[in-house]
Amino acid sequence: MTSGVSRFGLNFFVTAVAALGCMTASAANAQETAAQFPSRDITIVVPFGAGGPPDSIARVIAAGLSKNLGRPVIVENRPGASSGLASRTVARSEPNGYTLLAVDISFAVAPHIASNLGVDTSKDFRPIGLSAKSVFTLIAAQSLGTPTVADFVKLAKAKGQEIQIAHTGIGTTPYLAAVTFIKATGIDPLLVPYKSIAEATNNVVAGHISATFSAASTAIGLGSGKANVLGVTGTKRLAGLPDVPTFEESGVKMTGFENGSWYGLMAPAGTPDAIVDKLNAALMATVQDKVVADKLMASGLELSGSTPEEFGSFTKAQNAYWGETLRAAGIKPEPQ
Repeated sequence: MTSGVSRFGLNFFVTAVAALGCMTASAANAQETAAQFPSRDITIVVPFGAGGPPDSIARVIAAGLSKNLGRPVIVENRPGASSGLASRTVARSEPNGYTLLAVDISFAVAPHIASNLGVDTSKDFRPIGLSAKSVFTLIAAQSLGTPTVADFVKLAKAKGQEIQIAHTGIGTTPYLAAVTFIKATGIDPLLVPYKSIAEATNNVVAGHISATFSAASTAIGLGSGKANVLGVTGTKRLAGLPDVPTFEESGVKMTGFENGSWYGLMAPAGTPDAIVDKLNAALMATVQDKVVADKLMASGLELSGSTPEEFGSFTKAQNAYWGETLRAAGIKPEPQ
């Protein structure tokens, strides 16, 4: 009897020690993984199609992260469902730092327009940091004959919904710029959704649609003679568009969108602190690269970093602001 108990006690002790050893080894491996991160390619998922500002900025940031982390960083475009498709993909991925979400102002808007977003943006992600800001421009078809903001507003008031403004979906940056402009000027144009800002811009240039809002980099890339760039957000004119006045100069107050859009990176909730810190450090090194920053500044893009905590507080405040603004405008969450 005593011998049986002893054998049972010995077996239990051996099993417990083995289990403890496995737990210790697992913890050591987890720490080793965090210390060695990254050991393979990282993917940044962009909620929009190729060619627009979120995609372009994500690719600049990806190149910088790749340089600073020593591993390839790949950009994957997953447009759809008011950014829900991309958001769900990242939120449900392993929280190990290898799948990140490129976010912009629409990240703060999506919960207020999509009832089936499938994620809780306040709980399902960990902020990595702010990456950039960009001013926005109003681009109008030359066939309208409206070389200034005042001319465009006058024509829009006379023509009503014969004037169309292209955007990339309710809640996206071009949409928010358009509704801000409409509220500020009292016009009533027809808002027309497109799959990408590149497609929308091409249709403005071709004269198929009246106007669209896009990042200044898109307007600068058009070159002269293709469309009329009427105004730019921000407090000063751009070096790349020196003849284009700010909306403020044109007498239009773009409340809530004064400085255009912002961009940053999120990781899935549960991503370890050590990995978040390493990603943030690489992001900060990227945005502080003077060669890259100077190259982007002329086109209205400003690299701008933050700590994860600062970015978390910022996106929370943006969520509250746009939620209140959209509710006041009568916009309710609907299936996307």
